[in-house]
Amino acid sequence: MMKQKLFFLCLLLIGLYSCSNNDNNSDKESKATVGFYLTDAPSLEGYKSVNIDIQSIECSLDGQSWTTLDIKPCTVDLLHFSNGKDSLLSNVEFNAGAKVQQIRLVLGDNNTVVLNNGTTVSLKTPSGQTSGLKLDVQSVAQLTSGYKIIIDFDASRSIVKQGNSGSYLLKPVIRSYITANSSAIDGNLQPSKTAMRIFTVTSTNDTLSTLSDTIQNNYFKLHGLFSGTYDLKAEDLSTKNITVIKSGIQIVGGTDVHLGNLTLKK
Repeated sequence: MMKQKLFFLCLLLIGLYSCSNNDNNSDKESKATVGFYLTDAPSLEGYKSVNIDIQSIECSLDGQSWTTLDIKPCTVDLLHFSNGKDSLLSNVEFNAGAKVQQIRLVLGDNNTVVLNNGTTVSLKTPSGQTSGLKLDVQSVAQLTSGYKIIIDFDASRSIVKQGNSGSYLLKPVIRSYITANSSAIDGNLQPSKTAMRIFTVTSTNDTLSTLSDTIQNNYFKLHGLFSGTYDLKAEDLSTKNITVIKSGIQIVGGTDVHLGNLTLKK
């Protein structure tokens, strides 16, 4: 009888331990890490540097409560992160399946642009910017695990020259999206020594553009594209002439399209 009691006690203890383990595993599995990354659509004006003073970044799941990302205030040269390059800003842990809806980016006053002649010019920022730039996070993904959010800062459209005064304004043009189920189009343009503005228009009439990189065999990459049909175009930076590179490119979310070497029609 005593042996039977000991046997059942052991089974009970094993069962309790198993349940505890399952609970712990469940807790671990119910969390997901969300990574926040910064990238840039390269400047068409050929600036040497575009330095942005990032003070803080917050994110929200519902547009009401906000989580502050664990980053130190820093100055980032956007031109280091173009044509698919990005930089990790921070990771945040949320419950699995939770989707970030909005981001608030707070910039400081130490924003500068370095011109082609090496002159550093301060970028004046809009009033009230200390309250933060609020971005809606684009996504079509159903999320069950960790994911990546891109903060895409368009340097070319964000810097506005003020006539002939020599002053510049910073009017940030930024989009943000979850990379899950998004795609990219990339390729190399011929002739390889002629930089071009490569762009396409989304179904929501948002123009996405980049600058081909002559140092990397005129490589270009457009990212953050959701399912749909796209026409890819190139703009000559000197003449402003626009050429259709390829029409009717089918994008299926999550699958990148590699176009290889492309020769521009004269």
